[in-house]
Amino acid sequence: MKRTLIALFLLSTFTISIFGWGFSVHRTIVKTAIERLSGPSLNYFLPFESQIMAYSTYPDEHQDFEAGTAHFMEIDFYAEPPFDNLRSKIENYMQTYGEAIGRGHGYAPWAIDKYYHLLVEDIATNSPDVPKIAGILAHFASDINMPLHATVNFEGQMTGQSGIHGLWESAIVDKRFDASMILPTKVSTVTDIIDASLENSKIAWYYAQSLLAIDRSEKTLFGQLSKDPLVSSVSYENMLWDSTKWIATVQITRSVEFVSTLFQMAYNQSKSYVPKAASRPNIVIFKVSSNGNDQYVAIKNAGDKSVNLKGWKISNGEGQYFVFENDLLIDPGRYILVHSGPDAKGLIWSKSLVWSAHGKARLFDPDGNMAFEFVY
Repeated sequence: MKRTLIALFLLSTFTISIFGWGFSVHRTIVKTAIERLSGPSLNYFLPFESQIMAYSTYPDEHQDFEAGTAHFMEIDFYAEPPFDNLRSKIENYMQTYGEAIGRGHGYAPWAIDKYYHLLVEDIATNSPDVPKIAGILAHFASDINMPLHATVNFEGQMTGQSGIHGLWESAIVDKRFDASMILPTKVSTVTDIIDASLENSKIAWYYAQSLLAIDRSEKTLFGQLSKDPLVSSVSYENMLWDSTKWIATVQITRSVEFVSTLFQMAYNQSKSYVPKAASRPNIVIFKVSSNGNDQYVAIKNAGDKSVNLKGWKISNGEGQYFVFENDLLIDPGRYILVHSGPDAKGLIWSKSLVWSAHGKARLFDPDGNMAFEFVY
């Protein structure tokens, strides 16, 4: 119960931690990631480069996008180092306490997987949304490598370092990092995007511990230097940058490599993409009662989605039709009776008898296609 209350509290305050890399760094990451592709994938993405760069900051510019929790993954909420069986622990927690509470601690790996598959589909279908989806994917794939996105202590609030997130991300890294600092990368493949994302999150967590430890140490040193009259000016931002730029360099390089890999994989996979068949409503006739003065035909939704019967038509096979002229929603597993005859009541086709002792009842969809035939 205590943990659930903590989760609810953090869920209500998560917006503090949604920002990962700054705008400038996000654009640098995606630009470099594209330009480090080769062959057909480079030729495909390069014309979209400026648009993808613009969309790479879209999730930060729309703070309610994906409820804000797609930017991070606080893995130390679910497990302790070395984070064994992390994925199953996260999924079990969400099943136990509800996905909404679990997502309050971030779900970046699942968001990355979602937008990766959207990008595959959009490339395959020549969708105009390719730059937008690619930019959003790049954003989340980059943010998962931001060290402070891997821990519940994202703001240093648990160790007396409140403000470290915004200070390091915006005031320090985003202003000082340059594309020339990015290390060599290679474009590879991953077998499971969620697992690969969680591995990146684990690495980010360890760098977060280094970053927080350096910040504590530097603050002590800064306090001493700022009191020394021989030191004319001391900039804590410069001190922390000098001590932590190696962390920024390694993790931003990791972001570039991950984005390049996902773009390359998406392009390759799009070539073998098979469009999903549009699911047709599974509406059937399962009974015709032709006895007495209250005949009926029974229509059932045998599918898994609700269907509006407006425009559907029933035929008695003898030239008579009943048309559902108004909106009528039939939920999965439910059925509807259409009555006919002198004693008919409920949903009435006709006050005349329309069904013979034996025959065929047919059902047509709104486009006139025969959806079902029932022999009785």
